[in-house]
Amino acid sequence: MTIQSSISGPNARAPIGRLFTKVFLWFWLTVLALFAIFLASRMLGTRVVPSTDVIASFAPRVADEAAHAYESGGAQEFEQFERGLVGKSGIELYLIDGYGKDVLSRPIPSDTLSIVRAARSDGRVLTRYGLSSHRSSYKFTSPSGHPYVLLVRAGWQVGRFLDTTAGGGLPLFGAVLLMVTIFCLWLTHHIVAPIQGIQSAARRVAAGDLSVRSPAEVSERHDELAALAADFDAMVERLSAFVRSQKDLLSTVSHELRSPLTRLIMSLALLRKQSPPEAEELLQRMEHDVGRVDTLMGQLLTLSRLETGLSSDARDNVDLSQLVQEVVADGDFEAHSCGKSVRLQAEGGIVIEKADQQALRSACENIIRNAIRFTTPGSEVEVILKTEKMTASSQAVLSVRDYGPGVPGESLQQIFQPFFRVREPSGDPRAKNGTGLGLAIALEAIRQHRGTIIASNANPIGLEVKILLPTCYL
Repeated sequence: MTIQSSISGPNARAPIGRLFTKVFLWFWLTVLALFAIFLASRMLGTRVVPSTDVIASFAPRVADEAAHAYESGGAQEFEQFERGLVGKSGIELYLIDGYGKDVLSRPIPSDTLSIVRAARSDGRVLTRYGLSSHRSSYKFTSPSGHPYVLLVRAGWQVGRFLDTTAGGGLPLFGAVLLMVTIFCLWLTHHIVAPIQGIQSAARRVAAGDLSVRSPAEVSERHDELAALAADFDAMVERLSAFVRSQKDLLSTVSHELRSPLTRLIMSLALLRKQSPPEAEELLQRMEHDVGRVDTLMGQLLTLSRLETGLSSDARDNVDLSQLVQEVVADGDFEAHSCGKSVRLQAEGGIVIEKADQQALRSACENIIRNAIRFTTPGSEVEVILKTEKMTASSQAVLSVRDYGPGVPGESLQQIFQPFFRVREPSGDPRAKNGTGLGLAIALEAIRQHRGTIIASNANPIGLEVKILLPTCYL
């Protein structure tokens, strides 16, 4: 497991990704489905042809000619009439007598029987559209007084279908599809883009930037997303006020306690000169406890200073290679007193631009001293400093690995929080000697330099902490 302290850039935006695709497809498919339903309603089903339609005016003439051909020349004459009228167009023409039989003795297709029976007696043409064909029936009486039904059956053809449904063929259908796509893209962007802006702001808040607010254009929408943006801003404002009050309290308490602690240390030194020898152990314990409180106050002040932001006046180019060498030398000297050591493997000439040397030193010291405290006696802390090439620049990588018990997986997400201490099942006193502020100070110092801290359990034992720092100011 790893925990990272990386801060997204101020202009970082979360990708729209799946939400945009889902919303767009839903809108697009919905509009296409409505369009298909509209076309189906126009093309499928049964309806009476309006009297103004060309078919309605043309049907009586064709019917009279068909009846005249049959009555004057029989089935053979009607067959010639049909062949001359429809040719090879694929249209089937049936003349059905009063007994419901085709005059050419052909079987009537089953899909047309219903429209034959439903033929109207008022001289109107009845048309039924299906998926495979369309059929029209016209009921009339010939001049000789015989009743007939003229049935026209034609199969669908792609070109005819597009021309009939789209009113202009394939170009108009393509134009409609393009307009639907553009409309769905705009509508999807109109809905998803504000969510993306609020998500981007939420990521920056999660990274520690409590000054960020939702985009102004979202607040001006006058809809539910604007209300969401207003609630988000109110939440961040409350969080910001709470964090400021907490930081102010810690800073004030730390400053107020430093002076009494200083006077207490001086009083203990004077008391030592006047106290009998048997009080020496008690005085040593008092001095130890006062020293721990003084260290805690110092670390609180350091954390408070980092959280309020580093002054640009204190920034300069810092030779990270030399700084790490100095910190490792001091740590190795302290480690030898308890049977441990610190080994360094570093590249030279690694410079961090516009950095606060004191803040970087504090971060390196806290991480290395934390590793010294937890590594087992007889082992060594491994410190590696190198550079890694990136797309447009490079970054410095400082790796500190100990051979201690490591950190439980559920605690890796919390070790950089102030005052958090790992609870060891064995009651290891090393976990109780610290103040719980060292890694929090390191995290805040690295954050101020646009860097990243990654903590992970090493294999087979130990904890590895990596610091990634950009070498140049972007």
